[in-house]
Amino acid sequence: MTLTPDDIGRIVKLEGASNFRDFGGYHARDGARVRRGVLFRSNRLSRLTTADIAVLEDAGITAIFDLRAPREREVDPSAWTAPHLEVHTWPPGHKRSLAKMALEYPPTADGAEALMQDFYTELPRTLGHAFADILQRIAGGATPCVIHCSAGKDRTGMAAALVLSALGVPRDLVLDDYAMTGRIVASEDDMARSVFVGRDGGAQAQSKMREIFPPEAIAVMRSADPSFLNSAFVGIDRDYGSLPAFLATIGVDESVVDALRSRLIEPAS
Repeated sequence: MTLTPDDIGRIVKLEGASNFRDFGGYHARDGARVRRGVLFRSNRLSRLTTADIAVLEDAGITAIFDLRAPREREVDPSAWTAPHLEVHTWPPGHKRSLAKMALEYPPTADGAEALMQDFYTELPRTLGHAFADILQRIAGGATPCVIHCSAGKDRTGMAAALVLSALGVPRDLVLDDYAMTGRIVASEDDMARSVFVGRDGGAQAQSKMREIFPPEAIAVMRSADPSFLNSAFVGIDRDYGSLPAFLATIGVDESVVDALRSRLIEPAS
């Protein structure tokens, strides 16, 4: 897959975070669009250089939403800290980690696909507390902000999808924003660290993943197949009846959605 001109316009060129990008600018309902320069998403921020940090400071980012588990944050601490930054983290909500789930599936491409589909189906429920807090804080003015995890694909992808969906962005554009990570090509090391970080830190994460999964299964896990994200929306409709009903269940009611739209939606030029 090749990056599109729109993709290239979204990417913030950083040496230490290849998946750092703006996920604003999409058309929403009624001819409006999401503001640019206020919503960013990324993979881990532990490898940012001094020059990278200067770029992000110039972007005016004030809030970091770090969806990584405590162990991931411990072994890969963010390289960007400053008094003006609000960094938000949450306790893990998964009944099963992706690593433990992976052991229940055949180590094949088909098994990896089933794993990712099921993982995404569980995400809205198991990380609903974090997603709700992100939407509420953005609605309250915590922008410009960046949402990130280790690879910037799964947890981050779900959070960004919920923000865009709450803003009225059509589903096809939401899915394409997710798929952009595949066009960037998600780092195998970042993906491995999100799954297999252990007592030895992240040093052996990639080798551990390769011990368990053949290359074709790893390729599936690294991919940003829109069907993965869509399985989360299918699960939401099945379990809650609709996306608005799910958002209301986790504390993102109409008043929060209205505040989000008031802050982040502008007339299309």
